[in-house]
Amino acid sequence: MAAREGTVIQDGRRASLTLGRLIKSGGAGSVFLIRERPLEVAKLYHPGVDTRVYERKLRAMLELSPDLPDVQEKGVRHVQIAWPTGLLQERGGRFIGFSMPVLDIAATSDLEHVLQERQARAEGLPTTLGAKATLAANLAVMLAALHRRQHYVVDLKPLNVRFYRKSLFIAMLDCDGFSIQGEGERFPAGQVTTDYLAPEFQLHGVKPGEEEAQDRFALAVMVFQLLNAGLHPYSGRPQGANLPSDLPGRIASHLYAYAVSGNSHILPSPVSGHQGFPAPLRGMFDRAFSQRPLQRPTASEWGALLQGYARRSAGQLVKCGKDGTHQHFAGLPCAACARKSLLSKAERATRSHAPRRANAGKKRPRAAAAHGAVTPAPLRNVARGAAAPPAAQPAAAAPLGPGARVLFAAVGPLLLGWVMGWGMPAYRAYHAAADPGWREAMALGVQGGLLLLGALLFVLFVPVLVTSKRP
Repeated sequence: MAAREGTVIQDGRRASLTLGRLIKSGGAGSVFLIRERPLEVAKLYHPGVDTRVYERKLRAMLELSPDLPDVQEKGVRHVQIAWPTGLLQERGGRFIGFSMPVLDIAATSDLEHVLQERQARAEGLPTTLGAKATLAANLAVMLAALHRRQHYVVDLKPLNVRFYRKSLFIAMLDCDGFSIQGEGERFPAGQVTTDYLAPEFQLHGVKPGEEEAQDRFALAVMVFQLLNAGLHPYSGRPQGANLPSDLPGRIASHLYAYAVSGNSHILPSPVSGHQGFPAPLRGMFDRAFSQRPLQRPTASEWGALLQGYARRSAGQLVKCGKDGTHQHFAGLPCAACARKSLLSKAERATRSHAPRRANAGKKRPRAAAAHGAVTPAPLRNVARGAAAPPAAQPAAAAPLGPGARVLFAAVGPLLLGWVMGWGMPAYRAYHAAADPGWREAMALGVQGGLLLLGALLFVLFVPVLVTSKRP
């Protein structure tokens, strides 16, 4: 079915629905508004997609919906997850897609944009540690609700998770791509991202029954990034030439640099604030990134811990005394201040080693040879508009007079043409023996070419040599 605006379809009760404006089109299907239901949208699968599998998967999702109701805050409805609400079909009864709640995309941003403070500030996104702890806690709570129904995201990464900018609630989309538990059947997820893929899955991927271990790992990576200025837990400074430089390779090699006991193969990034994390938080990260996958904290464990940091009444996050825009964990140094100081020193060092530029329009002092002063050599990078002093030139030969230049312009092209044509008679005689017709054609071509070359050289040399000035 080629769906477009105005097409009439049916829901599971055979009620007619009219498609509204197209709002999104992806690899599997397209999303349309529904004119009769302003709070819902329709996702219709493209022709060629195996709708038989999707129909069974969608029925399983409807039977085991997670406990993630819409949130009402100050009269505004926040859809936490775009979970299916019903099946859709053609008038003939063939399954073509499903309906789901409308999610206000314009009011949301993806977590990728909040990880880097400079980008977040430019887009008006939250940058404080408290806001990021809240985002991490809300993400963990949502995953815990999905895991209780044995549903798993698998391709969990900041770019796939959105949040409401004002309330910081999480908003999840594309749920039909999750790994879904059906009645006696597991519907696997089709995508993974290697930068967020657990070490044991880097080679063979995630198999059915292993999905929760992958979600636990990816959640821990995202929490680390949120609380540590976007830094990936497997970034750092390798202590060996043979160690992998890419994130998937480091994950597979267990090169986690921020453990309490450290790692002899890789050092932490200098801008990391992990030493400003409280002991329970560092312990959770050590469990998540150890070589024993069964020890990884569950989403419920992360939710309980992070909610304690995010809740203002708990007092576990305090305002920095040096910079009111910073927050840090109570009783521990401000990681944001340390990072800011380190970056400022690096910036000053860069400026001090940058090549100096001459000031345009500023006169240079005269050389005072009588007082022993030495005139400095001209800089390599000269400011636009400032003239560098001329460098010493070797003695030049006496310039040609105007008469000599005219004579050379007239005779030079003829002499050059004669030199180029000197060997042609023998060349033509050689080929004429093998091909008699070639002789006449070649002779005409050579003569015309020499005349054209001589004229061209005459036109080019005369203006240059006649109008050139003496040095």
